[in-house]
Amino acid sequence: MNTKREPKKTLMDEYLEDPEFAKLTAQGDLIMEVTETLCEILENEQVSRKELAERLGKSKGFISQLLNGGRNLTLRTVADILHVLGYKLNLTAEKVKKESKIIEFSTFQHRFVMRKSPTYTWKKLKSSIPDNYIKNKKAIAG
Repeated sequence: MNTKREPKKTLMDEYLEDPEFAKLTAQGDLIMEVTETLCEILENEQVSRKELAERLGKSKGFISQLLNGGRNLTLRTVADILHVLGYKLNLTAEKVKKESKIIEFSTFQHRFVMRKSPTYTWKKLKSSIPDNYIKNKKAIAG
């Protein structure tokens, strides 16, 4: 009798089967894509965060919080930023496949070395989940 064994599910596969986790992952992906696009535009246009703040009539701290993920980026704010930079957003939606995917997370680490220029290295993490994600809601509810 020749039975094929299905590959063992990873912890990430199990998380991705949870609709709440999948929703949070989709939110995080969109926020990251928008934020990276805005930062790339700022770099290409050689516009500092301070200058962007002045153009928007906001504080530099507000802009830093937006682009570092500390504040919620609303569609209105994204539109305002793009407008003052002379850009327009073209949105394309893609159908999501139901298959599992492997997610790799990278972190940016800054290390100071005395009397030398700082060095930058990328390190891969095994996995990560949003801080506000609760897998076992019943256990917490009581």
